[in-house]
Amino acid sequence: MIYTDLGEGRVRVEDQNTGEYGIFRWDGLWLEGDMTQADLHYLVHVGGQNLPEGRDIYWAMLPTTQSPDEGQGGPDYASRFSTDKKAPPPPPVIGKFIGDPGQETEMGARSSSHVDLEYILKNDRHPERVPDVYWLESPMSGGPTRIPTARFHDRKYHDLEVERLWKRTWQMACREDDIPEVGDYHIYEIASLSFIIVRTGKNEFKAHYNACLHRGRILKEMDGKGAKELRCPFHGWTWDLDGGLKHLTCEWDLPGVAGDVGQLPGAKVGTWGGFIFINPDMDAEPLEEFLGPVMMAHYEKFKLENRYKHAHVRKTVKANWKVAQEAFMEAYHIAATHPQLLLIGGDSADVRYDVFGNWGRAQHVSPPASSPHRGILKTREEVLARWRASADANAKYLRSLIGDEVDLYSDAELNDSCFNDLFPNMHPWGGWARIVFRFRPLGDDPDYCQMEVMLLAPWPEGKEKPAPAKVHELRSDQKWCDAPEIGTLARILDQDSMNMANVHKGMKTKQPPYVWYTAYQEGKIRNFHENYRKKLELGEDE
Repeated sequence: MIYTDLGEGRVRVEDQNTGEYGIFRWDGLWLEGDMTQADLHYLVHVGGQNLPEGRDIYWAMLPTTQSPDEGQGGPDYASRFSTDKKAPPPPPVIGKFIGDPGQETEMGARSSSHVDLEYILKNDRHPERVPDVYWLESPMSGGPTRIPTARFHDRKYHDLEVERLWKRTWQMACREDDIPEVGDYHIYEIASLSFIIVRTGKNEFKAHYNACLHRGRILKEMDGKGAKELRCPFHGWTWDLDGGLKHLTCEWDLPGVAGDVGQLPGAKVGTWGGFIFINPDMDAEPLEEFLGPVMMAHYEKFKLENRYKHAHVRKTVKANWKVAQEAFMEAYHIAATHPQLLLIGGDSADVRYDVFGNWGRAQHVSPPASSPHRGILKTREEVLARWRASADANAKYLRSLIGDEVDLYSDAELNDSCFNDLFPNMHPWGGWARIVFRFRPLGDDPDYCQMEVMLLAPWPEGKEKPAPAKVHELRSDQKWCDAPEIGTLARILDQDSMNMANVHKGMKTKQPPYVWYTAYQEGKIRNFHENYRKKLELGEDE
């Protein structure tokens, strides 16, 4: 099928073999013609909302400042991913969908385009630079698994999450750069809970429950800077930044109360990679133990604490937070949801998936050269050649940003853009992908969530960073393309968003009331649900 943008949200779809055609609105509504069905995700890709002129740039190559005209080097390389109106269009690539027959390997069933991990790493041109953690393979054990749909919409699970998950689990609250000076604070909310994260020293942070100990009034309603104290706007009760009682209005009328309200209750605080984590369970294990040695080793050389947050977008999604985040824990959906990628050898059927406790890793060594669903298969030698070419291109671009630091990295690390997840709701992508996702329930409503996208750009070590980007709030009816600061990621997310609300809605009507997850490609999701089940103290079939 040939999809042609007719403008004004209309797309012509033509079968050149039969001459049949149809004209559709970008959202799938048929308008005319003898062809009445078309691929919804192709329609939105071809005829849906696009990015403004000059912003159609691959997100990992975006200029590292707010303005696309003020990039920190590398504009020539970045322009390869931009829309160039003067350049002739590339020749059309047509590949018939044939499906992936798969193959058996020593590790189990894999895609027919699978290339073994050892072959790529053994042929790295800088083997001495490859971290030991890259050699680890740890696919989720077990076979296809079914999960009750009630987990995604039943109020029972939402309430259990508040008590057994959000009150007992490490979770990312903000970046250290969001509160750079003593007295700066950030409001972190999860379900019905609210916390004030405040910088109390050069490298010290506190997290307090955001409620006055008098009548429960929220102490701070929004982020702020330079606070000297935490004063309730209702009656003036006041605590210092460490949470100790500073002033009790009319204490003469509250005999014996000061001892009870002398310290704001708080949460445990930890930091990693420039992020601030909290855990309301003061007896919880240390953050480092929760993250695990494999995760910490994988990111060690990438120094996320040096990164600069050049974009931060938040949007309300009409779906449970688990539905939304699962859309980004596997590449299995690419063949149907992002069909345009199949034509450039990017269906990601050969993605490598690993799980290590609370952390899941995918695509850290998966050369994207083949598209088995379109019958485009490359030899191991062709895959390796493309892998090396990609490493060279990335090194050239990164050198313009971080200088000779780029010489610390192997081919594997230069190509690393893995989509990782940390239980329960943070997705800190690896390598140079820049992406950090976060998914949170919207208040006490299990039918809605907030999805956030942060882009962390490489930044030279020792050079002062610009102020982090402020949050760009999108209404639930807006498209991600209304946030051009995230580049072509916005177009991908608009395709993904077409599924989320409909998956959530479908789970409420599905019979039998459970969903299936694949043995390998959705192994990270199965790992999440196993961690979730244990945390909520659920039975095997709950």
